[in-house]
Amino acid sequence: MHLTPLEIRKQPFRKMLRGFDPDAVNSFLNQVAGEVETLLKQNDELATQLKLTSEKLDQYVKIEKTLNQTLLTAQKATDEARVNAQKESELIIKDAEFRARELEHEARQRVYKLENDLIALRNQRDAFLSRFKAVLSTQQELLSTFGSDLRSAHETDETLEEVSEQPELAGESEDAVVV
Repeated sequence: MHLTPLEIRKQPFRKMLRGFDPDAVNSFLNQVAGEVETLLKQNDELATQLKLTSEKLDQYVKIEKTLNQTLLTAQKATDEARVNAQKESELIIKDAEFRARELEHEARQRVYKLENDLIALRNQRDAFLSRFKAVLSTQQELLSTFGSDLRSAHETDETLEEVSEQPELAGESEDAVVV
């Protein structure tokens, strides 16, 4: 049971013949009541401060939890971003390697095609040179034949002229032709 300062001041005591001095007892009771009153006020103030401090502590605990959650969320987001960036970089590298292989393949195909074209052009050149040599050879043979024919014709013409200039041979040759 709690005693209030008012209860202490109003507490009645029986009077006895040889008891304590009532003024001293009343004075002491007033002093005790004052002390109790001061202690109760301090207790109320401390309770109020404790309540405020407790509320502030609760707020700080909530802030701490929020900060921890935010920190964890940020850490997770950072980890996810790092993982995503790594995956993206791997995809970019794979894509670049794939494109490089495609470009290399295309370049090899172009080189192969150009080599085949070069071989075909060389074959065409060789065939043309062979045909051209054959044409030149044929033309040389024709020229030689034509030249021989011209010389023969020229020699025949010269022989005929010589024969026609010699009259006795001319008659003989006509007789020889008749026979």
